[in-house]
Amino acid sequence: MNLRKVILPIGITFLLATTLTGASSETILTVTPYPATNGVHSGEQFRIALVVKMLDNWHINSNQPTDEFAIPTKINITPSPDYTIDNVIFPKHVLKKFAFSSELAAVFEGEFVIQIVGTVKADAVKEVKLSGTLAYQGCNDAVCLSPAETAFMLAIPVLSADQATIFQNEAYFPPETFDAESGTKLDVANSLKEKGYFLTFLLIFLGGLGLNLTPCVYPLIPITVSYFGGQTAGKARQRLLLALIFVSGMALVNSLLGTIAALSGSLLGTYLTNPIVLIAIALIMLTLALSMFGVYEFRLPNFLMNLAGTIRMGYFGTFLMGLTMGIVAAPCIGPFVLGLLTYVATVGKAWFGFLMFFTLSLGLGLPFVILAFFASSIDKLPHSGEWMVGVRLIFGLVLVGMALYFVAPLLPQNLSQFVFPVYFILTGVYLILFNQSGRNAPFFVFIKNLLAIIALILGVWLLKPAEKTVETMAWQKFNSAAYEQAHQSGKPIILDFYADWCIPCKELDKFTFTDAEVIALSKQFALFKIDLTNGGNAESQPLQVQFEVRGVPTLIFIGRDGKEITNLRVVGFEKPEIFSAKMQKVLEQKLYK
Repeated sequence: MNLRKVILPIGITFLLATTLTGASSETILTVTPYPATNGVHSGEQFRIALVVKMLDNWHINSNQPTDEFAIPTKINITPSPDYTIDNVIFPKHVLKKFAFSSELAAVFEGEFVIQIVGTVKADAVKEVKLSGTLAYQGCNDAVCLSPAETAFMLAIPVLSADQATIFQNEAYFPPETFDAESGTKLDVANSLKEKGYFLTFLLIFLGGLGLNLTPCVYPLIPITVSYFGGQTAGKARQRLLLALIFVSGMALVNSLLGTIAALSGSLLGTYLTNPIVLIAIALIMLTLALSMFGVYEFRLPNFLMNLAGTIRMGYFGTFLMGLTMGIVAAPCIGPFVLGLLTYVATVGKAWFGFLMFFTLSLGLGLPFVILAFFASSIDKLPHSGEWMVGVRLIFGLVLVGMALYFVAPLLPQNLSQFVFPVYFILTGVYLILFNQSGRNAPFFVFIKNLLAIIALILGVWLLKPAEKTVETMAWQKFNSAAYEQAHQSGKPIILDFYADWCIPCKELDKFTFTDAEVIALSKQFALFKIDLTNGGNAESQPLQVQFEVRGVPTLIFIGRDGKEITNLRVVGFEKPEIFSAKMQKVLEQKLYK
């Protein structure tokens, strides 16, 4: 390669940039540091805002540029024995099209703020001097300047024990910047710009696949096995077609409900709060269970037998079953699904939202295609003996258990807690003492008795009394007066939006809200629960709108200034150690007040 042919144009470009525009790398921007407080105590955290102001029509590359050849913007901090740097938080870049490239470029322009978070050493006295440089390359729509660095320095006073920290420069320290963690919520709009349609829809599909790890999908597994295990489809092609129809039904109802929820702003899953819907699902489970027990073959009139057969067998029945399972799967919304809800609500295009939710639902349903295909191939097993009757009976018992699962939220608490323990015990006793099917197949008898013993042990264990009263967080029912009083007192607040039908809500109550560290930290908060079991009430509905609550559980942290710390929002189950860390970050806001 002739270096002169490369270097000469570059040199001419830089010369033109400085002579024709009158600008140089050092003059297109200024960097000014602002502290969050009047000082900091030894051993405590500080926060600095680097305010970068650029000339009009100029920009610098993002810290994460989309072009691999672009020079990223960096912050270089001078090492010091007086402090450590915990994090550097860049703002969100913008994507723009420039004449020099056919692709969108990720850039910073205008005025923007870079946050620096550090900790002063415990032995620091008087003041610490934070110094460093902003490294960047400036460009306009026609030319780029040579890479440059702009220095900055700030002296941070070290306060004595009797000196209070005073929050300042509020304009550069909004509450949501107190946490640098990025959520798992999918930014669909930005993803479409950066990655295009194919990769975005692929990510949505993979997100749906990941939703199979959420608790409310688990009930679909035994239902699918039970339903297709009772089918007698012979050919692999027919079994695969039935499995695809089943998942298509799931995807259709999930997509419709998700799109409606996004456009209307209502909770995805609220429809499950209707007792009629829960009872209807339970009746379908019982209908399938009774057919497994052989009841329809002997006791029901022909028209009911045909109706049951239509539901249990055939393409239409399989599609109908998929629609039912879609209702069960729809409430499984985590941060990922909320990204879709937010985007569809913003653009207002129902057909585009439906396509996204359908892609998500196909990802959710993929494992069930495999599960249904192999469950329906049970006819390949030997048909001799009575053990096949026993298999169908076990499937039927699973379906009865799932029917109880759906009606349990409708029962009083003092009764619902005994439903599953008693059912497990009765199931175990029946399989061991009264069910004689498959006695000529030793392996089946062994499996059946093993399942029975497991059911007995589980039922007895669930019935055992608690050894001691479990301490939990001191939640109170939300009311406007108490909420306003907590806000006036300067106390941070936690709002817990929950519903009785919400499985992750119950997991939070059982595992996270009973953790010793979480309980200890919670005593410094005002704690309010907002019940959305029946869609909320006149007092809670404005909160749903104000905080854009689209699913449960949603936990919102309100800072001492009365504003939500958005980066700390919890959607779905969260482990105690992660939740307590977020609580601690809220309490640390006192350093900046």
